Amino acid sequence: MKKKLIILIGIILIILMISFFSRSKTKTNTPSPSPTPPTNNQFNINEFSATESAQQIKNDLKYGQALESLHQKYPWYSRLPLETKDFRIIYDFDKKSFRIRLLTQSSASIKQVAIDKLKEIGVDLKKFSYYFIEP
Repeated sequence: MKKKLIILIGIILIILMISFFSRSKTKTNTPSPSPTPPTNNQFNINEFSATESAQQIKNDLKYGQALESLHQKYPWYSRLPLETKDFRIIYDFDKKSFRIRLLTQSSASIKQVAIDKLKEIGVDLKKFSYYFIEP
């Protein structure tokens, strides 16, 4: 009876080892999924006609000229917004004025620092006005 019990336990152990090794092989042999690029609605440069390309070139030139005009009239514009922990400065085209929003307390020294920052980037404060928004 002891021999039959030992043989039975041996067979069970062998079955368990076989199933364990067969599972580990299937996990390591499965390739990881790789992304596939989308096949529909892909951009194709050959789809543009000559007239569409010509129109795009005109629009690009027009945009470049408008940007150049903006930089000639407002040479400091590309350096905005000016931001510190105490204030943020933008130019308001509707009001034709600089808006200085104070972020902390309102003090004469912080206001003067903001005005000095405008001067540093080349703003002529005789031509352009400014106003403060208190916190």
